[in-house]
Amino acid sequence: MSKELVSGIVGGLVGGSISKALMKIPTPRSNKVVVSSQLLEPGETRTLISNTYKHGIILFHGDGDPEVTHTVTVNGVTTELMGDEQAIEIISNETVEITATNTSTEPKSTMTIEILSLVW
Repeated sequence: MSKELVSGIVGGLVGGSISKALMKIPTPRSNKVVVSSQLLEPGETRTLISNTYKHGIILFHGDGDPEVTHTVTVNGVTTELMGDEQAIEIISNETVEITATNTSTEPKSTMTIEILSLVW
């Protein structure tokens, strides 16, 4: 790198043009959605989440009953989790749908699910 180029870059940074450049960078915002544990009647199926997220992470707490099946579909790919299983799913520009089904003959609880997403 030439001495003039380095001098110009350093001069530009010191001269304040970096501040103007940084002002054009959008500020990321975060959003947190918590789907608390819900009681399902025997045989009941309920949609817990159906949305598209730009960037984020889904946290499955595993604090539900093992007789409740959570069907997680991310961009058409389906995975099943039992209510007592913990998991993490990274999402990026993806449609997420989560349903829960009570396969027991008694009322049972879904697990707590958190979605932490970023928008900028």
